[in-house]
Amino acid sequence: MFKKALAFRIWLFVFIVGPVLLLVLSALTSYSILRSGPIQVEFDALSILLDEIFIQAFLTSLKFAGYVTVISLLIGYPVAYTLSQSKSPYKRLYILALIVPVWSNMLLRIIAFEKLFYPDSILNLFGIQLDLIGTDLAIVIGMTSIYLPFMIFPIYAVLEKLDSRLLEAASDLYAHPFKRFWYVILPLSAGGIISGVLMTALPAMTTFALPERLSAGNTILLGNLIENYVMRTAQVDVASVIALGLLILMIGFYRVLLRFDAEGETLV
Repeated sequence: MFKKALAFRIWLFVFIVGPVLLLVLSALTSYSILRSGPIQVEFDALSILLDEIFIQAFLTSLKFAGYVTVISLLIGYPVAYTLSQSKSPYKRLYILALIVPVWSNMLLRIIAFEKLFYPDSILNLFGIQLDLIGTDLAIVIGMTSIYLPFMIFPIYAVLEKLDSRLLEAASDLYAHPFKRFWYVILPLSAGGIISGVLMTALPAMTTFALPERLSAGNTILLGNLIENYVMRTAQVDVASVIALGLLILMIGFYRVLLRFDAEGETLV
């Protein structure tokens, strides 16, 4: 038991605590993995939070995350509800069909969308010609396709565990199907909805390969901003400030989730 606990602590430090400490050092000191020298406390990199480039990227990220989250919820909730109520012998096959795309390489799926969205694509064989590269619609379609399962499964996990006796009681009290959904099913699935929203919105805000490919580099999200500062200008301290801010934001969202799902059932 001691060895297992020690192994877990080592894993926790190497893959979670250590990288976070490096982020803090890079953001708030002169420390850099790209150069050696004395470490001094510096706050110059924090100025990026007031920079117009960061503010614009943050607002753009919020916009696309909002679009994708709303669309995913409108599509995902009915799908999750239908699956939870399904008695079909092929139910597991339907669930597998939603899981399999998640197992595939995300970059390959993004490139596939990119090829389809050019005017000259395989869709021409069916008389369809798309010219979406560089548009917001291309990004929204790509994001929704990729992150939709992360909305469906948390909601499905909650709906699948609903006590059927509650629905039977509502029916015995002559509750209309809409009232039964609005007053019983929807409130009890709130934890799954919140979890799905977080698991969809946060990746959508921080993705960088998708907007880079589908917008032809015209749309800058927070993920693209971090990549630019690390790979193109070597300003690791500025990138660390942005990443640290996102980490704090994620922790805040996670605290909100725990208020609706204290046992973390929707995160499994």
